[in-house]
Amino acid sequence: MVCTLRSRPAALRGARRAAVLALALVAGGCVARVAPEPGLAGARRSPATARGPGEQVGLNFWVPDGPAARVLSLQVPDLDDDEPVEGAPPASAAPRRAASSASDEERRYVLLPGVSLAPPVEEKLADIADAYFRRTGKELVVTSGTRDPARQAEAMHELFRHGADVLGLYKDKAAAREIKSAYEEGLAAEQPPEALVEALEDVIRAQIDRGVFISAHLREGAVDVRNRDMTPADKRAFLDGIEEVGGVLALEESRPPHYHLQIE
Repeated sequence: MVCTLRSRPAALRGARRAAVLALALVAGGCVARVAPEPGLAGARRSPATARGPGEQVGLNFWVPDGPAARVLSLQVPDLDDDEPVEGAPPASAAPRRAASSASDEERRYVLLPGVSLAPPVEEKLADIADAYFRRTGKELVVTSGTRDPARQAEAMHELFRHGADVLGLYKDKAAAREIKSAYEEGLAAEQPPEALVEALEDVIRAQIDRGVFISAHLREGAVDVRNRDMTPADKRAFLDGIEEVGGVLALEESRPPHYHLQIE
């Protein structure tokens, strides 16, 4: 009688393979295959293949040797990414941003809170914003529109406070000097900012009563557009758009940085 002795490692490998086969049978008739040993980069997953009705799904097992013998790698063929999941609801289209009207959806500019525009100004601005968007793919930011005397006084107070050349900004030099004198008198009297703004507002209202408008903003004929985030190329595109639309006078102001557009 000849006895064949098996080494202990060989016996362990046989036991592991027997365990794998038993696991495959318990899985319910799946086809079990021993997968090739993966390389150092890890197991590669085979691409998905089309399956016919009733075709079995293959399960690939890799049983490693050595210290990694406790790890069982189960490889399941990938599903096609475009294949719908059974029982899942149909995919719906991505929601669109709601708009109150068609004009709002197509508008290429943004109004800061509190800014209002007269219809003729809004129409002209929409044409300029469209021309700017075609050239740059960006929207305009409107920082000021129609102003009442109180808002005009606040805007001019900011100009004085930042040291802007107010006389150089306005066409009516006499009206600008009158407002500047009121600011300097209040500053010399050490009045608080609120009192300074009220003093400027009083002068502006008195000028309007005489038929004098220091700014086109007061006559619903002007709009300010932010330009501090515009590149030199953006500025050229903006001015080209104004020239294309026509009927608009543009003045670049630096404190704060913006374009003052006067509708002719």
